[in-house]
Amino acid sequence: MAARYELLYIIPATVVETEVGDVETKISTLITKYGATVELTKRLGKLHLAYQIEKQRYGYYVAVVFTAEKGSVAKIEENLRISNDILRHMITASEQSVEDQKFDLVQFTEINVEEERARRREKAESKDGEAKE
Repeated sequence: MAARYELLYIIPATVVETEVGDVETKISTLITKYGATVELTKRLGKLHLAYQIEKQRYGYYVAVVFTAEKGSVAKIEENLRISNDILRHMITASEQSVEDQKFDLVQFTEINVEEERARRREKAESKDGEAKE
């Protein structure tokens, strides 16, 4: 019995933006090769990664909704794992379509631990100074 799945994958930023479409086509072809039907492909944009992956700091996020048999999903997963075109991927079972969902991807911001500690120390010292007065 066919079920609906969502695939989210990250294309490395070393790929030129004009070539991202070629990678999307290659992944869609891979999905259809194993008997799945691609319903929707949605490019979510180029974002800063939370941590470096294979010396990459940025990546293009792409979401794909497809229907497939459970056995073919395992084959798709295996081929995505060995693909050099993508950094990371994740396939999940889907009940709600991506087209109905609003994506609100937020840029990752690094927190400097030393600055945060200094700010807390200053705050604590100012509270101690107010308490002594």
